[in-house]
Amino acid sequence: MKKHLSIIFLSLVFYVNPLTINDSNAGWFSDPLEKCMDRLIKGSYSGDEQYSAPAAKFCKGADKSTDKCMDRLIKGSYRGDEQYSAAAAKMCLGN
Repeated sequence: MKKHLSIIFLSLVFYVNPLTINDSNAGWFSDPLEKCMDRLIKGSYSGDEQYSAPAAKFCKGADKSTDKCMDRLIKGSYRGDEQYSAAAAKMCLGN
């Protein structure tokens, strides 16, 4: 009986957990390039997917440290304004 309850509990956890949903914005298992592009499209390009090519160009070579670098630049130098995501990506990646 305990085994059945634990299986039901675990299946409910995975069913409700946003990390297991593909369209979730949890982002733990996302590729750094994908995170960078999403941030640029939402911040600098106002969510317009038409600018995916420029976002990919700016984010070329993104790794795990890119997100932290962009956070620091946007918070420190750009006063938290996400519209400067492209400039932050350019500075962090040297593209």
